[in-house]
Amino acid sequence: TGIAGVIATNTTIDREGLAAEETVKNEQGGVSGKPLKKRSTEVIKYLSDRSGRSFPIIGVGGIETASDAQEKLDAGASLVQVYTGFIYQGPEMVKNICKGLISVSTEIKHDL
Repeated sequence: TGIAGVIATNTTIDREGLAAEETVKNEQGGVSGKPLKKRSTEVIKYLSDRSGRSFPIIGVGGIETASDAQEKLDAGASLVQVYTGFIYQGPEMVKNICKGLISVSTEIKHDL
């Protein structure tokens, strides 16, 4: 394909369904974090399905927990990237996500 990889997704300008004051809804610029989570997962799944996983997909958008990260991986992401959650929760969030993913991975191995 010639594509080395894709970061999907960073931000969105779509404010539909955003639970915020009207002034915020009318601001310019991208929205990140939780409001992006569902759409981000949809885009990751679309890219993964359409590409046959022929290149790495870095899943971004609304990741704050191990469950959020696993959702992106299940949709077809090869890796995940965090930003907004990290800003608000700090490095402890990354530690908790890693521990949670290891726990899920261990449970899956036991089920096999």
